[in-house]
This record gives sequence, C-alpha cells and structure tokens, in this order.
Amino acid sequence: MARRNPFPPIHSALRGLMPVLAMGILLGAATSCTEKIEWDLNTREMDLIVVEGHITSDPGPQEVTLTHPTYEMNAVPDPVRGAVVEIFDGVVLHPFAEDPDQPGVYRSDSSFAVRAPRGYQLRIRHRDKTIRGVSFSRAVDDFPFMTRFVVQEDPLLYEAYVADTEHPSVLRMELDWSGVPGYDTLPAEDTHALVYHYTLGGVDVNRIFAPQQEHVSFPPGTVVYRELESVPPGYEEYLRGILSETDWRGGVFDVLPGNAATNLEGNALGYFTCGEVIRDTLVVR
Repeated sequence: MARRNPFPPIHSALRGLMPVLAMGILLGAATSCTEKIEWDLNTREMDLIVVEGHITSDPGPQEVTLTHPTYEMNAVPDPVRGAVVEIFDGVVLHPFAEDPDQPGVYRSDSSFAVRAPRGYQLRIRHRDKTIRGVSFSRAVDDFPFMTRFVVQEDPLLYEAYVADTEHPSVLRMELDWSGVPGYDTLPAEDTHALVYHYTLGGVDVNRIFAPQQEHVSFPPGTVVYRELESVPPGYEEYLRGILSETDWRGGVFDVLPGNAATNLEGNALGYFTCGEVIRDTLVVR
C-alpha cells in the first residue's frame, strides 16, 4: 500500500498562503505610509575653523581661506572674519590681509612665492584660537611620459595615456579642440575637458583598483595645457583621503567616510600645503 505524504506539495501550500501574504502586504502598506519616524542623529556643532591653505611657486598673491564648518547638506560655509594670518619661510614673516570684498579670504602681497626645497609655517590667530601648520616644498619632476592612441577611425579620435612621475605629484590637463575644423561650431562643453592624474607614493589598493573613470576622446589638433605640481610629504595622505571620499568611492576596496588627514595644530580642519608648479602647452597631431 502506498503511503500518503503527510506534507502537502509546496505549490499547494503557497497557494494557501498567497491570500494571507497579499492581505498582509496591503495592510502594511496602508499603515506604514502614514507613519512618521523621527531620527535622533545626536549631532553637535564643534567650534572649529576650516583652513584651505595652498601656496605655490606661482607669483603671488597667495591665498588662505578660513571658514566655519557646515552641518547641513549643500550649506554655504560662513567665512571667518578678522583673523591674523601669517606664513613664515624661515627668514621672512609674510602677512596675509583679509580681502574686503571676499570675507574669509586672506592674501599675501605679489612678491611671495614658494621656493623648493624649503619649509613654511602657517600661523593663524582668531579670538582665543591659535592654529599652526608646517609644510615642506618639494622640487617638481619633469612632465611625465604621455602618448596618444586611436580609439576611433572615422572621424579620427584619440585617448591619452599618462605615466606616473617619479615622485608624488598632481597633473592637471585642460584639453581644447574648439579650434579644430568640424568642432568649431559646437558648444564649449563639447570641445573642452579637464583631466587630473595623481601620482601618490606607497601601496594603495584603492589606487590600484580605483573605479572606472570617464574616458575622454579628442581629435587631432587638440591643444593640451598641462600643469604639474609637486606634492610634499604628508599631503599625499590628505589627497588619498579626499579621493577615497570622492573619485574613488565605490571601488573594490572602499573606505568608511570620515574627515581627511590634517597637518594643522589647534581647533582646525583642512590642510596647509606648498608646491612647485611647472606648465607647458602642446598640440596633439
């Protein structure tokens, strides 16, 4: 005698559950859409100053920007007014005056420019706060090897390959093909591109496995304006942190969000850095 299966087939059991599940989903949707949830984020504002200090070998004036931190998405930071800002190069103390038309922006005179190798100390005084930061300029390398390769035959389009420099650096390239026949009537956003290439020292898995970046294709006759800046010790870590929060977010080896590294002492966020800069222009044939 055949034994009767004490368990009903799965499909028949599901048929019995379907009306119950459907009713549960409908009741859940009817109640959840009117429920209000209050999130207690436990945030607290901190009495800090955000410092953007980036000086180069370009002729002055150099700039240091001071703002208060923001605690809301897309909020415009309030400037820090009335601070005393100075940079000491080991010999001369360079004062920075606040721009009356741009509160929070402090500028040196036109004679101040970075020299390499040399150390620079930023000094900031604002009310009861004293902030200091030290950076050491590094001589910039020559422009890295760059070549172009064909990605489309008709019309002919190239992409560029750029090698790393020997030492840490940031390469900024502005590509302009607005003067090439056939492209000279297009809007500016279709004939210009801005590309950054970072060379950072050390083993960085998120540099090796960085997420795919947009490819920039350009025709023969494109003018390339290149700017190469040396990256001093310590600034590499700061750049790596910024890239991990922006360009490299979503890579194979991701990081948890957080504040980037800083070289500032006192109640401050941000970074103070100095670098030597070189520029050139070339035409892709």
